[in-house]
Amino acid sequence: MKHIIPALLFAFAVTPAFAQVSSPSLTFMPPEGLVIDVLAQDPLVRQAGAKLNAAQAEARVRDAGPHEFTLHGGYTSRDVKMAGRFDEWTAGVSRGIRLPGKAEADRKIGGFGISAAENGFGDARHQSAISLKNLWISWLVAESDVRQAAADVATYERQLSAIERSRQLGQSARLQVEQAEAALAQARMQSAQAVQAQLEARMTLQRNFPSLALPASPPAMPEPAPLPGSWEDWRAAVLEDNHEIKMARSEADRRDWMARRARMDRFADPTLDLRTFQERGGQETGIGIGFSIPIGGALRQATSDQAGAEAVAASVAAHMVLRDVEIVADRDVIQARQGLEAWRQANTAAATSTAMLARMNRAFELGDQGLSELLIARRQDYDVRRTEARARAAAHAAILQLLIDTHRIWGLGDEEHGG
Repeated sequence: MKHIIPALLFAFAVTPAFAQVSSPSLTFMPPEGLVIDVLAQDPLVRQAGAKLNAAQAEARVRDAGPHEFTLHGGYTSRDVKMAGRFDEWTAGVSRGIRLPGKAEADRKIGGFGISAAENGFGDARHQSAISLKNLWISWLVAESDVRQAAADVATYERQLSAIERSRQLGQSARLQVEQAEAALAQARMQSAQAVQAQLEARMTLQRNFPSLALPASPPAMPEPAPLPGSWEDWRAAVLEDNHEIKMARSEADRRDWMARRARMDRFADPTLDLRTFQERGGQETGIGIGFSIPIGGALRQATSDQAGAEAVAASVAAHMVLRDVEIVADRDVIQARQGLEAWRQANTAAATSTAMLARMNRAFELGDQGLSELLIARRQDYDVRRTEARARAAAHAAILQLLIDTHRIWGLGDEEHGG
């Protein structure tokens, strides 16, 4: 496994086109600067920033060490028969001393803790970006559904009006009027459902990202296009710069050093004590050095065993994360590649359906086609166009997912934070 990442780095290095990516999938998303500001205000990102600050503080704590100077002393007024009263006192300072190797272990633990928190911060921005992408596209799809449903309602209203006039002239049967009325009622029902979904999508987007101002006119999604380079290169890029992998490895390294530190703690740190005293009113004075050291036993051994087991668990977890990210990389490529193909087929079907419906309309106007057949064709065309819109959105979403997972947009490769 350790040879995988260098190979991936090489694969990515030979594709410099990835550095600056231009894609139609970015044209309908908010501007990059705005997205970066919005992500910075997301509670998930702010929480991760606070955790990074905490990790940095913990590293300073570990660098300083667990021991501090302790002042101690006492005063006694002693009355000795036949000798009188004597003022006596003691004073001293003591401090624990870390044994060799422990300070380095503490610095390593703190450093890997910061690294894990930095990548946790990066992963939080990553997850927030995915959420923004999903909610934004869901909102645009809902807006598109509303426009399409409203256009269909208008078409059915014109159809019904024309048939009613024809009925008044005695050229149409009552059955045709009822068929048109039923079709219009169904179209209005679908329009109401589309408006409900649009309101929910807009509300969800605004609640999750309240600082993101939505445009008055929702942008249209252009035709999706493949990204530059090969799919295999993009798969490698997902693995090359992944916060989850880096975070899991940093946590595994941190746990490994914590286990080493726990093994060192089986031999407790000594405490040195420098003291001075006065007895018999100053007739006796002195200065001395003492030490104390706990005798390690079952507690320290159990603590060491626990830390060792936790280190093994963290190492296994890091391998599991790598496996999961490899699955994500494969899934990203599959969804982008097949999503584009699905959209192409849906687009072809939509164009064919539109042409067929135009011919059906012409045939109906000439009296060569019945109303039932026309209404069925119109309903099928509505479904086909709706399917194309969703396939278009799915293809764009898959492309954007690849750009997000490879940190090619919105500053996702930058792990600095504003905490």
